[in-house]
Amino acid sequence: MVVVVYRMPEQARNTLLSLTPAFQHNVTESDYEVIVVENASDQVLGEKAVLSYGRNFKYYYRDDNTVSPAGAINFAVERSDSDMVGIMVDGARMVTPGVLQFVLAAQRMSANAVVAVPGYHIGEGLQQDTIHSGYDEEAEKALLKRIGWPDEGYRLFEISCLSGSCAHGFFNPNAESNCLCLSKKIYDAVGGCDVRFDLPGGGLLNLDFYKRVCEYKQSELFILPGEGTFHQFHKGVTTGDRPESREELLERMRQQYVNIRGEKYRPPVKEAIYLGKLSPPAMKFILHSAERAISRRVREMASQQNGRN
Repeated sequence: MVVVVYRMPEQARNTLLSLTPAFQHNVTESDYEVIVVENASDQVLGEKAVLSYGRNFKYYYRDDNTVSPAGAINFAVERSDSDMVGIMVDGARMVTPGVLQFVLAAQRMSANAVVAVPGYHIGEGLQQDTIHSGYDEEAEKALLKRIGWPDEGYRLFEISCLSGSCAHGFFNPNAESNCLCLSKKIYDAVGGCDVRFDLPGGGLLNLDFYKRVCEYKQSELFILPGEGTFHQFHKGVTTGDRPESREELLERMRQQYVNIRGEKYRPPVKEAIYLGKLSPPAMKFILHSAERAISRRVREMASQQNGRN
């Protein structure tokens, strides 16, 4: 598991705690490693904090002032001892307790497994919106305390909403996964993370990587509908309050994608295998996803009918 950290020490601690064998179900230290890459900043997490989470945690500090995580991800993957790697481009995302056991299960099922974990924002709405109504780190701490996190890992679903890239539910095509696990063979075959995505946060780096991995012919996409990655508030590139408007920044990101790929970004369409268990708190998102998928199918059938007429 590769975790990229930049100016988010408190949030990264929660993320790393959620990746420990004590939090994750049915795994041990010998089953996986966590590689933390921290780019230089004025708010450093540090090696001592990272290594305190277990013997399977490694730490690398990069004195690198680039604003994209692409180089850090490629750097970490090169140093991984495993045949399979998990990419967490944003170190502020906690995961639910079943992620690692089902990633490993998918790996046993297929050498070409690509495992995507759906994304959520903690809070009543998307954090780029709720920040304007007072949502901040203290409000988030109160929510986590209310559900008894970390003792109640799956109750994160009770205080969260689907992220924008997964808003249509996980039975429709998604734009990205903030916890994407795949073989090194596939990682190398698609060329890893493209360092040309050099805007703050990587721009559409994560969306581009997800698309290329899903569209790789040999890949088999597994989605874990009962698990999630949960974005913590930290004034990130697209969720914080910045001098540049969010729409202006997104337009720059979209234009850079066109410049690099020669076409507008479109989410990949890939038939998925759904794997895992469903906890009661996750059920409302299963319902939401099913309703959105049915609605999409009805529209497609109506369009086809109109075309025949």
